[in-house]
Amino acid sequence: MIKNSLESLFNKSIVKRGYPSFWLVNTVGWFIFIFVYTFLLSPQVILQSWSFFINNTVQWISGYFLTIGLRAIYKNYKYREKSILRVLGFILFYSIIFSLLFFIAAHIIFFTLDPSNIDKYFDTVFSYEFIAGRTASTVLPLITSWSLLYFGIKFWFDWTQEHDRAEKLDLLAQSAQLQMLRYQVNPHFLFNSFSSLRALIRTNQVKAEEMVSQLSEFYRYSLTIKNNTEVPLIEEIEAIEHYFEIEKIRFGDKLEYYVTIDSLAEEYPVPCFLIHPLVENAIKYGMKTSNLPLIIKIDAFVKNDNLIIYVANSGRWFKDSRNNNIQSTKTGLYNIRSRLEYSFPDNYKMDITEEDGFVKVTIEIFKEVK
Repeated sequence: MIKNSLESLFNKSIVKRGYPSFWLVNTVGWFIFIFVYTFLLSPQVILQSWSFFINNTVQWISGYFLTIGLRAIYKNYKYREKSILRVLGFILFYSIIFSLLFFIAAHIIFFTLDPSNIDKYFDTVFSYEFIAGRTASTVLPLITSWSLLYFGIKFWFDWTQEHDRAEKLDLLAQSAQLQMLRYQVNPHFLFNSFSSLRALIRTNQVKAEEMVSQLSEFYRYSLTIKNNTEVPLIEEIEAIEHYFEIEKIRFGDKLEYYVTIDSLAEEYPVPCFLIHPLVENAIKYGMKTSNLPLIIKIDAFVKNDNLIIYVANSGRWFKDSRNNNIQSTKTGLYNIRSRLEYSFPDNYKMDITEEDGFVKVTIEIFKEVK
């Protein structure tokens, strides 16, 4: 019951939050503005003539299309990497540019739909004083307000998405913690460990003490990271080595492992228990597909500021577990990809290859662009 409740909570937490599209918000916003301006603020537009009303409406609609172009510029602007003054300066600069474009477009429409106005107003409309005055008093405040509203909504969307991602990451970390608790009560895991320990107590007390120490260190790690979602890679590797030693005592010469960690990679932060499921799978399935001794290799290094982790085991990759009596839900791989996505969204790569008698999982975490 507890498990089902946790899974239900987890599934609800990863439902993607629905946001209205830019096109909907912009269209509705401009429609409301044109309606309010025409019918409430400037009713004389309607009273003059039907053609003047259409002319005025089309002029304002041109502003709608200009803001679509303005959005294309704003969309690629990495505002979060800039100071508030630089962002405001950026907004003001493009607001002035697009206000002038808006002014020009609106009056071109004005003269095109009613050519009789060219002789009356052309010299006045395109004078420096009129352009500056009308732009500063009407168009610039409108475009600037639109720009500030755009970045305000964008900031709110980004913040809520990051908040959701943080909650998902925390739930995934709790899921990993629950997985470790499962190991503590897993009858199969404990039975094998204690059976080996019982035999060692009678035949080799030194190794028995060593196994107790390894079990103690392995489970201590699961408790010390209780409040952390990320740990330095070296701590993750140390916990894995304790796990290897436990399994090494169980399997003896049937298992060999090699761990190579570049010094630059040791302090690189990774989600806790990210690599452990790969090692567990390597032992579980490698023992069934590899010639003995099973060889497991872990390599981690930094290249071009990116962290690269290899976990390889001798044996073969199984695409259909029914053909070789191997049962697998592939839950471990799915969880690893999910945790990588939530910790490093669109900033990682995970591949599985089989070559030279080894199955290799490659995880590459890219340096975040600052």
